[in-house]
Amino acid sequence: MEFKNKVEFKVYGKYALFTDPLTKIGGEKCTYQIPTYEGLKGIISSVYWKPTIIWMIDKVRIMKPIKTQTKSAKPVIYSGGNSLSIYTYLSDVEYQVQAHFE
Repeated sequence: MEFKNKVEFKVYGKYALFTDPLTKIGGEKCTYQIPTYEGLKGIISSVYWKPTIIWMIDKVRIMKPIKTQTKSAKPVIYSGGNSLSIYTYLSDVEYQVQAHFE
């Protein structure tokens, strides 16, 4: 199905971390290999947001091989103390995304 009101964009970066919002609180984090549907909608909505537009993601193309990298991080603990967490990131990522709006 072809849409008149479609957009295409590229998501890329040195590192990426696509996780479930339920895992935001502390502990180890491991990324999904591709961005989630809601994550991609969040990216396009942050670029062009209007209350009357509903974004629909149509296609995602993986442009670079999927590689992960593990890094340690010291998250901020507001109640005090020290902690060390291990995060598994995607490294050197690039995706092409096609979306349309209604």
